[in-house]
Amino acid sequence: MEKIWILGIVLFLVITFITWKFFNGFYKKETSNKMRKTWGARMYYWHFILMISGLATTLIICFLKWGNVLTF
Repeated sequence: MEKIWILGIVLFLVITFITWKFFNGFYKKETSNKMRKTWGARMYYWHFILMISGLATTLIICFLKWGNVLTF
């Protein structure tokens, strides 16, 4: 059971980093420097990044479970 938690956390962190790198340029291009420094703009940006990462992690773990790669 501990393996699934370690795999999930590592997978979530890797996907979060990849998602952040992918959308960071778009975010910088679409918003001004002043806007990016506000708390509200950061909150919505990170909410989006974390939701996408959580969904992708969940789907990957479900596909690994469905393919009998993971057993729990």
